[in-house]
Amino acid sequence: MPRPAKRGRADADKEFRVDPTEEDEDEEEEEPVADDDDDEEALRKKQREVDAKNGFALWGDVQRDKAKSPKGPLAFLQGNNTLGDWTPESRSLPKEIVNAYHEIGHPIKRCTTSRGYVRALMKICVECNVPFPKPGKGYTTRTWIAMLLIWCAPMRKGGRRRLQLERAAFFSYQLLKVSEKAALALAPPKPGACELCSTTAIKQLFKHFPGADEIIWGDYFKVTRVGDTFHITVLKKKTLHRDHLELSLLFRGWLCVHCNRYTLHKLDSLSSDDYKVFGRRVYVNCTTFI
Repeated sequence: MPRPAKRGRADADKEFRVDPTEEDEDEEEEEPVADDDDDEEALRKKQREVDAKNGFALWGDVQRDKAKSPKGPLAFLQGNNTLGDWTPESRSLPKEIVNAYHEIGHPIKRCTTSRGYVRALMKICVECNVPFPKPGKGYTTRTWIAMLLIWCAPMRKGGRRRLQLERAAFFSYQLLKVSEKAALALAPPKPGACELCSTTAIKQLFKHFPGADEIIWGDYFKVTRVGDTFHITVLKKKTLHRDHLELSLLFRGWLCVHCNRYTLHKLDSLSSDDYKVFGRRVYVNCTTFI
């Protein structure tokens, strides 16, 4: 009886093709965006539109939680200052605030500047008498700012409470812009391919295709195993944008439009343990820059 044929090296060297969008078929297609400053502004404009949409969604969630008995966790976002006895003159930050930021990978415990951004946001909340937006609760600071503007929209123009909410939204947004500019200035040279896509592809090659020497990631790039390392060969050039963590100097990487607009936005607005694990991993990888 003939023995079964052994699996040869040719099988081990088989070129695997992976479609990174297989699990995201319902998502929108990427929009082509160029690399210059004008197109960075176009991306920011698109982001503001997304923030407004998510702000309305958050406002709806807040109203539902306020109507529950007992009230849901988001109910506190519509009300007065939630920082208790803390004042801008306090020498330290509340432990629960520090721990909440630390859990999502914010460098609050080692970076004085990043810690200062959080303190500045807390000061805004105290002075404008608005609830402080804790991280890791299912929304981003940008979404919270949009919610503040929705909250004050039906109020009388020039009224004291409306002015408080408008000031909180304006100064918080300016604070985000300041921290963003500082973080992006620390960006390393731009790589050939999206760093999040590359990391995912290498993980696929290492874990799921241990016998393969290379893998094609969609029509974007090819990952080739070279000893204990990997080489990326770009097959199709895509626009890369700089990504950072809100209110910090933590630069998270050069990302394609899809990863920057969809993948990380979803992660940033989650409160799951997966996001916290992701945030801490990025923190460990990126703290050499701060």
